[in-house]
Amino acid sequence: MKESYDLVFKRLKDIDDADISDLLCMSKTPEISRYVSINEETFFTYVISSPNIYFYKVYKNDKLVGALHLEMEDETLFLSIEVHPAYHRQGIGEGILEAVQKGRLQPDFEQIKVSIEVSNIPSRRLFEKMGFIEISQEDELIDYLYCVRG
Repeated sequence: MKESYDLVFKRLKDIDDADISDLLCMSKTPEISRYVSINEETFFTYVISSPNIYFYKVYKNDKLVGALHLEMEDETLFLSIEVHPAYHRQGIGEGILEAVQKGRLQPDFEQIKVSIEVSNIPSRRLFEKMGFIEISQEDELIDYLYCVRG
């Protein structure tokens, strides 16, 4: 697995952040909007004001290339990743997941859970490649689990 992806993570802390409009545009691209829906009026206020939520902007070579939404519940980390379509298939998603798995962005957690739509084959392949195991399927969602220890 590649160790360095030259990604920079900046936590979103202010509702007036200059990148919010770019994040919204990214989330509205057809490749992302079919899997993720953001209510622009409340979403960013919610992630900024919630103590157990960490929302990061992801940059490569000073360009905004993606976003990472982390949510802690007990010792479980739930996550969602968005990579701008112009940067798909360049290792960005793998680099984001590696940073999370190695604890570079978040306090201690025992496991990571993610739900992926059955039809989102590229994301399913990415998470399986990164060591996530399918644990259940309900309707159109597959739940994956990654355990830190054991």
